[in-house]
Amino acid sequence: MRGTFDYYHEHRTDILLNDYTAPSIIGFTVPLANLGVVNSWGWELSLKWQDKIGKDFRYWAGINISYNQNKVIEEKEKPYSNDYQYAKGHRIGARSQYLFFEYYEDPSGNNAGTASRYKAKYGEDLPSQIKELKPGDAVYVDLNHDGVINADDMSRDYGHTDDPQYIGGLSFGFSWKNLSLNTQWTAAWNVSRMLSDVFMKPFVSASSDSQGGLLKYQVEHTWTTDNPSQDAEYPRATWTNADQNYVASTLYEKDSKYFRLKTLQVAYDFHFPFMKRIGMDQLQLALSGYNLLTFTPYLWGDPETRASSSPSYPLQRTYTLSLKIGF
Repeated sequence: MRGTFDYYHEHRTDILLNDYTAPSIIGFTVPLANLGVVNSWGWELSLKWQDKIGKDFRYWAGINISYNQNKVIEEKEKPYSNDYQYAKGHRIGARSQYLFFEYYEDPSGNNAGTASRYKAKYGEDLPSQIKELKPGDAVYVDLNHDGVINADDMSRDYGHTDDPQYIGGLSFGFSWKNLSLNTQWTAAWNVSRMLSDVFMKPFVSASSDSQGGLLKYQVEHTWTTDNPSQDAEYPRATWTNADQNYVASTLYEKDSKYFRLKTLQVAYDFHFPFMKRIGMDQLQLALSGYNLLTFTPYLWGDPETRASSSPSYPLQRTYTLSLKIGF
């Protein structure tokens, strides 16, 4: 077995950015300056193994895992009321979003209702939301405890970013006499995508908020009076309360980890008598596949890409039959 382990730590300064701490009363746009600071750190582990069983059977395997983290030390942001609103102190790309509580329900029968459950959990009355709530509307948490949901309740403390913290690879294969098999798997986790536009709102298109299409998944997984489930993926469909239900929140941040069979190749090497007579030293027939399997909870496209607003060209599964000849 062979293995390597690498660790890194980087303190990067003089990153070019705008200084938004400058007051607007100065009357002009502050020029870009080398003011940003970011710390980055991580590690990578790689292990390889190969062995032989008997005379004809060989096998091999390899695994690599990397961890990457960073933290914004200085970004010269405009003043905010709360520390959780700043990019400073968070990972690069940390999203500003509301913390989703549940879909609104009035008390009825054995159902205590959203207001009662909110007070039981947070010890406070249900805050005034962005819009007047109707059953099925998204309800958000009052992070600054002022009784009102507004931009001051949007935090960067929750979820992950578009860049995975962990990336992994796995390869293994074997050869037996003239037959060989090779596979390569890839994986990523602690990564997410924020749904928006078509994937977030019904009837949205590039040119209209009300005349676009409707995804089948939205129809089947939206809160309705016939299916008033807290497990629904989407709040009730609405235009009048769109500012309440279709805003950046943990409701729309979706886990996009994946484990993918990237490549698989099965090959056979022929050794015909005529090959030596004509000086041929290789004749291999191989069948290869690319993007054959993907295991992921992310349902809105390829989890490896960053497309999270509308349907994109689907990931292609390809097969190749090849004949390799060598002299």
